[in-house]
Amino acid sequence: MAGTPTRCGYCGRQTVTRAGHCPSCGQRKSPPKTLEPPDAPGISRAIGAQVTAAAATLLLLVTAIVIGSQILLFLAILVLCAIAVILVVANGTP
Repeated sequence: MAGTPTRCGYCGRQTVTRAGHCPSCGQRKSPPKTLEPPDAPGISRAIGAQVTAAAATLLLLVTAIVIGSQILLFLAILVLCAIAVILVVANGTP
């Protein structure tokens, strides 16, 4: 098989491109675009959301200590521990 049939953007027919042109209508056919995966996010962006969540939790922890709420304090400690576990599992380092 000489080539793979591709759809012509002008006449709409599935034809094998010859010398860069559609044999049916003679218009120039561009090669099909390849889909490439997007670049991986940087390490700072990947960890940025976890750092933001940890900072918000620490703020909740300080607020709970200042106003003396044991329920908020308990919830803040639980969330902080969950963030630590997620960070360790995501990075694969103990």
